[in-house]
Amino acid sequence: MEYQKKSYQVDTGGLRGELPLTDFQKQQIEEYISSLSLDNLKDLEIIRWVDDRQLNTAYSPGFDLLQIGSDVMPANRSDRQGTLSANTRITWKGSIAHELVGHREAALAQKTQLQPILEEAQASIRAARFAPLLTSTERYTLLRDAIARLHKAGIKVRQIKYLLHINHR
Repeated sequence: MEYQKKSYQVDTGGLRGELPLTDFQKQQIEEYISSLSLDNLKDLEIIRWVDDRQLNTAYSPGFDLLQIGSDVMPANRSDRQGTLSANTRITWKGSIAHELVGHREAALAQKTQLQPILEEAQASIRAARFAPLLTSTERYTLLRDAIARLHKAGIKVRQIKYLLHINHR
């Protein structure tokens, strides 16, 4: 199977979680990953915890590696919640779903996008549509993230939806 060598990561702009993950948070994340019903979960080579502000949460298809950093947590800025971007409000479950259901499953199906903006939008839409155990708010936030990314690039979903791998898991 041929993978792109690129790594997909959360674009935080320094606005997501910046505190090291606790053991309890790591346990919750591991339990959620187990609940994703990924066909090839046992084939996921490695999950690497990187509590370092220099390294981001990312999925690397070349190594089938999920790297999880403190930025997996949403921004903790209740004073600005209404003005935060969709990306900064994505929950840790949404972030994990974005990486595994969004990027990893598309990579395994050889349906990744060459343009980073399309790949990121596709991953957020796939996570919103297909990831289990997300609330309706989490799904909506992921969809808003995809739309915001496309809008920033001057692209409308209806212009590119036929290019994206978003119709089935």
